[in-house]
Amino acid sequence: MLVSKLWFYSIDGWSVLWSTVDRSTWLNARTDPSPKSLHWAIVQSGDALSMNMLSNWEGMGRLPYKRPLKDSELWAIVRRAGPALKKLVLELELSISEAGLRALLWYGCANIRHLNLRANGCIQTSITNEIIAMNGRHLTTVVLVAVGVDNSVVKQLLLNAPNLKYLDLSHCMDLTCEAFPPADEMADDSLPLASDANKIANVVWDSNSLELIARPKKPQAPIVLPKLESLLLCQCSEIGDAAIARIICAFGSSLRRLDVRRTYATVQALQKILSSAKRCGFKATEPSIHSLADHKQTGAVLALQQLKMQHAKFTFNANVFGVRMARDLSLDPWSVPEFTKMAPHLTSLHLGGQNGYITDDFVDQLAHGLRNLRQINVFDCERLTDRTLLSLATYCPKLEAADISKSPHFSSIGVVELVRNCTGLKYLDISRIAVTDHVLAVVGNTLRELETLIMAECPRITSEGIVSAIEGSDGLGCQFTLQRLSFSNCPHVEKSMVDWCKQRLRQDAIVVW
Repeated sequence: MLVSKLWFYSIDGWSVLWSTVDRSTWLNARTDPSPKSLHWAIVQSGDALSMNMLSNWEGMGRLPYKRPLKDSELWAIVRRAGPALKKLVLELELSISEAGLRALLWYGCANIRHLNLRANGCIQTSITNEIIAMNGRHLTTVVLVAVGVDNSVVKQLLLNAPNLKYLDLSHCMDLTCEAFPPADEMADDSLPLASDANKIANVVWDSNSLELIARPKKPQAPIVLPKLESLLLCQCSEIGDAAIARIICAFGSSLRRLDVRRTYATVQALQKILSSAKRCGFKATEPSIHSLADHKQTGAVLALQQLKMQHAKFTFNANVFGVRMARDLSLDPWSVPEFTKMAPHLTSLHLGGQNGYITDDFVDQLAHGLRNLRQINVFDCERLTDRTLLSLATYCPKLEAADISKSPHFSSIGVVELVRNCTGLKYLDISRIAVTDHVLAVVGNTLRELETLIMAECPRITSEGIVSAIEGSDGLGCQFTLQRLSFSNCPHVEKSMVDWCKQRLRQDAIVVW
């Protein structure tokens, strides 16, 4: 049955049975921001919508086709795919309901490995659980962003999807700590029995459920939790430090990426990572002793490589990580070196975002222990000074991405030291910092691999500084590598610089003015 020629682009060609249905690749020429159809994006006014689109460029990819998919059309597609369906991507399909997804059950689509139902608000928990139960043993990637799922859906995934590697539950507001199984020390007689679980709000992992899971105390249990590698919980407002402790105990040996941005997590979450790792038998070690592959075989150390916590709800703490802070409350002191030795493979750390509690001492100890850092995010941290930038420049020369924007006490001195020592930088955001043209001259002479340079609302830079960054003193600069350049709302930069940049940068570069 021929449904539409446009489907050729989102389904496996004209194969007899469709194995891939990827709705995100259905394009409209007017809304396709790919380099083929959009060589230059020049934002004249820096309006919020355009800036938001550009700031999320990497994660956005291509815009979906405008016309929404209907339940009847989904039934036609699934009928054509049947059990051969392995990848299903239905992003922003607000017209798809439970009735449409029932086609997956009706036509026996029990071999799905990649399931993406991003931002489908009409989907209910019951149909999600049924799909997971049918495809659990094959699922490796599940994306349920902004879908109405609760703790029971997460439990269903963990019990029925042993091969699950990537789980994105961002913007799922009903998720709580109870979505994840407690550690052995928590799973004692204090947990309710299955018969009593319904009487207690939000209880998901009762004693009978935990009996099925293989853990250090019960290695012979029939169910082994999946070796999750990526877990995204961005803007899950009920996720806090207790949830992070459970996550580390359950997936610490395999979890490489943890995203808890804009959640209820606090600074103590890092302490929870350390204490949970110790409780579960992980050992502290130096980063250079063994490779991650060696540690994965022995389970000796946390596999964590990327931790995103920006815009977390930082509490009024002092003495965190053994560093003196204001507003001291009762919190057992502990040190950053212990944390860095417990997570020696951490290469990406995001801690910024309206943070008034992180200090120079804190970042200095982190940088000293995490010398393999590739990405650092400490934007909008009001207590940080140039000493933080000097520490990063000294201990983390392998940095490839640095977001140090909106921190009021950073100056040209610290930025210059960071640029001169971290010559491999590909991403640099220095927005709202009072840097001068001298910094841009150093950028042009030093960063020959720079791909993104953001310097919005920098009051002291001029058009001459931008010329220095792009051409450098030798005529090379960053002009052959820059893919995105932003100098929006810089009062001393003329509009004519947009055309000048267009003539010198690569054809697919994006310029924001």
